[in-house]
This record gives sequence, structure tokens and C-alpha cells, in this order.
Amino acid sequence: MALVMIAVLVALYCWRNTNVLGAGTFCDGQLDSKDLQGALDTTGRVSKVSEQAGEGRPEFRCTVQRTSLLAGGDDLKVTLRTATEEGAFPFTTAVWKDPAARSYFKDGATGAVSGRGGYVVLPQACWAKVGNVQGGRVVRPAEHTVATVEATMEQGTADRMGLARLLVNSARKIAKRAGCDTPELRAPSALSEPTEEHPTRAREVCGLPGFTLPRDSVITGVAEPGQEQLNHQTGTWTCDLALDGSAEARLSLAATSEATLVRAALSRPGTFTGLPGGKGLVSPRQEAVLHCTGGDVYFTAHWNTAYANALRKHTGGDVSKAADLRRATLQNFLNATAGSHSCPNITLGG
Repeated sequence: MALVMIAVLVALYCWRNTNVLGAGTFCDGQLDSKDLQGALDTTGRVSKVSEQAGEGRPEFRCTVQRTSLLAGGDDLKVTLRTATEEGAFPFTTAVWKDPAARSYFKDGATGAVSGRGGYVVLPQACWAKVGNVQGGRVVRPAEHTVATVEATMEQGTADRMGLARLLVNSARKIAKRAGCDTPELRAPSALSEPTEEHPTRAREVCGLPGFTLPRDSVITGVAEPGQEQLNHQTGTWTCDLALDGSAEARLSLAATSEATLVRAALSRPGTFTGLPGGKGLVSPRQEAVLHCTGGDVYFTAHWNTAYANALRKHTGGDVSKAADLRRATLQNFLNATAGSHSCPNITLGG
């Protein structure tokens, strides 16, 4: 009898706290159980919460959770989905804020992760084939959208490398269904790591010698140099500035030669105009793509709404002056970084 009770308890433990005898895949085969366990790296059992998919289409949205009855076992929940983005979205949208805090793929697919989520950019051949699921319907891609597979941690935090593998393996299945898979769509062998936040040096912002913020963009008591975080790997450099002061202003800068992201930036029609001498292209959204020795490099500066509002207030509501300050910030950034990327020196127009 004692042996029977032990067997029952062992079986119950395995059922509630492991995936023994559990499902091998979830959401119509889009997510593999082992990949999920690697991303949701705690003891527990993985189960599906919800699933949405288009019949005969590659789009999907799937939420799974990992629950445990063991003391100290955290419950985790993650949603994976196909999505459509615009331009160089990892560096230019509020949804993907603080790009320097993410870990970028050092090889393989184009993507990045944090403990709270991540993305993989699907091959360009997929961009016109993969849309997203909104509510109960499939939304087809627009003419110039960028197709991705994205993950959001609804509860808890994920293992970064585990999440990267989960995203890429899901992306490969999506690409195969859509007929646009490529050998480059593979999991990374390593991830870049962000630095710890540290004080900003006013005359060496983001660790770049000679890089300063324009004088009038530094507002005493409102937005002054505070803390910064950097992330640098071959192909992508990012820096997040958290400015001290009442505005809670933030500024993120990025430079990348990652071809997929450069193509994404240029995919929006009418956004970029050519620079004199064929040196590259520039966008009024404070973006530039320069034709450099080793290929095109994308540069951008992105302000959070709080900083943009503070600049408008500081200039008496003069939108033109605020835009000039933003342009001057990008110009200073380009002056400090173009040479290190073997890019031409340019002057942004007014």
C-alpha cells in the first residue's frame, strides 16, 4: 500500500510540476513544448491558455502558461504571435522602448530579447505574406509592412536565450507555412549583453568622444544628463539615456548595419530623401541611412513623448525650434559615429 501511495504521489508530482506525459506541441504545432520549457525556465507544467489562428494562413496568436504547485515556483505566462511592423521598429516606437536594454542576436536570425519579450524579423520574402490576428480575424499585411514573430511575457520573466530559441523556431515554422523560409532564419549562438546603467558624461555622451547634447536641449531641473545604458555588438549599437529632472525624459540612439533592419527602414515609401553627392538618405523622423564603405548603415535618435513635450515647452511652443533641436541632436550623433562606421560625413538640412 505504501508503494502504491508513493507511486501516486510521484505521478501527481510529475503531472502538476513537469511536462511528463504532456503535450509535445501547442497551438497547431506552432510552439514546441521543449522550447517553451527552455524559455519559461522554472519548474512547472506547460499548458495552453488560448489560441487564435487563420485557417490555411500562417498567422497565429497563442498564449501558454507554466504553473507549479511547488513552494517558490513562479507561474509564468507568455503570448507569441505574428505581427506587422513599420520601418526600423525596434528603434523608433514606444512599444519597443529602451533598445539598449535588450539582448541582440549575434548571428542567425535578426532579433532581440529581454526578460519581458522579444521579436524575430521574418525574411523579406515573408513581409507580403504574413499578417496578424486581431480579435477573431486575420489581418493581412499591408503593402509596406515588416512581418515579425513577437513574444510578450504576460506574467513573470523569461530566460533570454530560451526565449530567443522559442521565437526563432516558431518563426521558421511560420516561414515554412508561408513558403518564405531561408537558411539565415536560425537561432543565435550567443546574445549581446547590455551594460549596467552608469552616469552620463556631458562631453562624452554614450561613451562617444566629443558627443554632446545640443545646449538648448539640456533644460536645468527638467532634462539634464543623468544615466545611460549601452549595448554594442557587431552590426548593432544602441544607447539609452535617462535624463535627470522633472520631465522624466528619455532619448535612445541606435546605429545598425543589419541588412534586414536597413531594408525595413527604407521600406516605407516617401519617407527618405537623397542626400547631396549620393552619400545616403535622410528622413524627417530623425533617421538617416548612409552609404558606407562596408555597406549601408542606419542611424536614428528617438525621444520619448515626455522629452518631446519638454522641448516644445522650453521653446515656447515653437514646433520649428523644437524640431531644430532634435535635428541637431542627430547631427551631433552622426558627427561622433559616422567615422567609426567608415561612413561619409554629412550635414542635415533644415
